[in-house]
Amino acid sequence: MRRLPVEWLLAIASSSITAEAGAFEREWHLGGGLGAADFIGSDEPIAPAASLYAAYGLSDMFDARLEFTGSRHPLDDGSHTVLYSGSAGIAYKIDVIEWVPYVGVLAGYYSYDAESGGIGFSTALGLDYAVTRSFGLGVQLRYHWTTAKVPTSLTEGEYFTGFLRAEYRWGW
Repeated sequence: MRRLPVEWLLAIASSSITAEAGAFEREWHLGGGLGAADFIGSDEPIAPAASLYAAYGLSDMFDARLEFTGSRHPLDDGSHTVLYSGSAGIAYKIDVIEWVPYVGVLAGYYSYDAESGGIGFSTALGLDYAVTRSFGLGVQLRYHWTTAKVPTSLTEGEYFTGFLRAEYRWGW
């Protein structure tokens, strides 16, 4: 009879021991991506795009983000225009497993050929995979809207970008 309470106490004690959890708060991210950009309603082909970004984990649910993108778009007259943007914002993420889905909103400056520019806004939808604690891969889709003067053969300032991304993480 005395052995039974001891066994129960050992079973309860061993089941209450857990491994340390490791969320991504206070973690820095630095990365880049390659992908494509497409103006909504435009007959122009999909354009190549690239991005660089940095993020900081404010908590296990929110990141502050800074993203720079560029895309090269063909015009009707055979020339090209390059769209640059620099945006800052916040993303809400769910980082409870290796797969980390997130949504975000960003605002910033958009410019064509570094000549005509204006403000812009974007929404982001992404999914990252933590290959290791320090390295991640992911995909991101963004919808952009800008007041920058758009070259005439492109539609007015609304476009999508899609990126395959890789990032380095540190500071956790």
